[in-house]
Amino acid sequence: MAESAGPILHVIVVGFHHKKGCQVEYSFPPLVPGAPNECPLGWKYLPTLALPDGSHNYDEDTVYFHLPSLNDPKRTVYGISCFRQIPVEKIKNLTSDITRGTVQKSVCVLSMLPLYGHIQVKMALITHAYFEEGDFSKVSLLEDTYHHLNSCMSSKSQIPPQIFVGLSARDFILQFRHKVLLLFKLLLLEKRIVFYQSPVQPLCATILTLLSLFPGMIEHGLQQAACVRPSRPMSPIPTFDEEETSINNIDNNLSSTNCVSNNISDTKEEQINGNSNRNSLCINDNKIVETMEDKCMDEFKNVIIQKNNNENENLNMKVIEVESAQECTESYVEGNNSVYSLKPNDNVHRVQSINTITLSTTDADNTLPRDTSNDALSDARLTNNITQIAHVNPELCGLPLNVFTKGYLCLPYLSLPYLDLLADVNVRGYIVGATNVLFKQKKQLIDVLVEVENTRIETSDPELKKQLHLTTEDLRFADYIVRHVMEPRKDIFLDSVGWEGGDEWIRTQFRVYLLSMLRTSLQQDTRQSDHYNSAFMAAWRSTNNYKIWCNSNKPEINNVEPGHPFAGQLSVQDMKLRLSHTMQNTESGRKINQAMASTGRAVATTGKAVGGAISQAKGAFSNWWTTLTAVQPVEEGKTADNQTSTTHQTLSNMTNKTVIDDEEINVKSTNSTDLGVIAD
Repeated sequence: MAESAGPILHVIVVGFHHKKGCQVEYSFPPLVPGAPNECPLGWKYLPTLALPDGSHNYDEDTVYFHLPSLNDPKRTVYGISCFRQIPVEKIKNLTSDITRGTVQKSVCVLSMLPLYGHIQVKMALITHAYFEEGDFSKVSLLEDTYHHLNSCMSSKSQIPPQIFVGLSARDFILQFRHKVLLLFKLLLLEKRIVFYQSPVQPLCATILTLLSLFPGMIEHGLQQAACVRPSRPMSPIPTFDEEETSINNIDNNLSSTNCVSNNISDTKEEQINGNSNRNSLCINDNKIVETMEDKCMDEFKNVIIQKNNNENENLNMKVIEVESAQECTESYVEGNNSVYSLKPNDNVHRVQSINTITLSTTDADNTLPRDTSNDALSDARLTNNITQIAHVNPELCGLPLNVFTKGYLCLPYLSLPYLDLLADVNVRGYIVGATNVLFKQKKQLIDVLVEVENTRIETSDPELKKQLHLTTEDLRFADYIVRHVMEPRKDIFLDSVGWEGGDEWIRTQFRVYLLSMLRTSLQQDTRQSDHYNSAFMAAWRSTNNYKIWCNSNKPEINNVEPGHPFAGQLSVQDMKLRLSHTMQNTESGRKINQAMASTGRAVATTGKAVGGAISQAKGAFSNWWTTLTAVQPVEEGKTADNQTSTTHQTLSNMTNKTVIDDEEINVKSTNSTDLGVIAD
């Protein structure tokens, strides 16, 4: 039978044997010529990835994983595996190796394109039909699947919408809320990050959704995500000859302040695509795999280029809508009781004037130094800035960033046999997903641990905590996104379909944020960098991805206005936002909330004996505390006049007794008993 030219390399069945453990039971085409049940040496632990730890606790699950190519050290193979477990009574053709009450198997696809969700949707149906047959020896369905997937994915028109299937940015925001921005900036620092959760599908989806917030990262930024040359031979990693493979070598002593923007454009294109003309030899002389991979990449090179052109055309047609003045002006307008209005045009809504609530200018200047050009933030300027930046072509600005290069790995799921790989000296860092609790116990291999289920982010490095501190401008940006995503939908059938607050809108906001931060990093004025946290900016400038970006050809970046899109003078709303963030996301705040909850229970118990007076007092205090710590959007048609007197009085009382600012809150949080928690 003739081979199909397409992105799918293999369709594999992985089963659990009661004596041998996880093993390949069938592969089409064969992973090793003449041996359909064998794995190449470089993919020795492939079965442990396709059938993840703890899968026996679930009837079905899906796992995404990455493998290094067997014939190209600069190429990644993307794995999508659908797991199912059924009672042995449903098996029509029982074999002697089935000795348990259930049968566990995965149907796995290896692809050259990162079409995770699209392939998963199709493979979930195939896996269901394969199990319903009750006879695992009938593999014709899998062969048909291989040819069908290759044929249906060869159409250029289907490539663009398939990239983010199953990666919901809205769900990601609803789960992590303001911590999404913290994770976004954390990835840029190239630290050793471990995400932990079980089952494995939401774990993998969380990591890949985070990556999808970076422009072009899923499409072009993962070519080397599983590629590393270990310092010693390792069986799960392919071994190549020692041919020189230098591509855009960056001098480690290069100062980030001496960045140049006139490097050769084709060198940058070679680095982004990760394609090399070197003819390296695999330790396993798997001619079929080599031929198929080369054929696939040649076939789809033009497809991806066409896809990028289509996306750029669609990008120019987007119009960004921002929240009305009554929702955002309270937080962002300059505090001088000024009246701002907009003239109607094609892209901006007409807004009504509104009085603003302000802090003392002296206090704001002493707390957070700012560029005077950014002190006045009007709704018009916010709209114009975001709209202008959103129309800038990210590829001409040097994106995607080359985060996953030179030994920095992205492995959405990693099984226990690969644990030794993380300790290799040639692995600079990684972002990996794990379901085995042993990963959490290897503290020496982790800079940041993210427990996905309870959105807890931990680190033992106080300097890293300082770098990840969110500034007031960052909190405004995060709150802006969270409020739009959490806005109630009038029609449940159109949820996640509309533009504002939808997946594309969210990714556009993060693209604007990243482009603004890149442009600001080139400025000599450090006051604008302070809006993104000066400690973070200093650490980011020393990373490999930033140095590569500085030496790339990025002509369009000068069209982006430097500074933070949400920069502006401090207001009372900022005070409430900072306090709310501190109470919810720091260890000291968590202890105060726990103490209040315990006190509330005690008061409720005492109130039964002494009457309702104490309960009423407790309720009044709780209402005051909730009002102080919760940030609520301004209702439509409601002005700030009704809130001015009450808020000013509360602020006045607070100012006479206690000074609360960004630095003091940060110091209190870092002096808590548990230094390991960034965000709880």
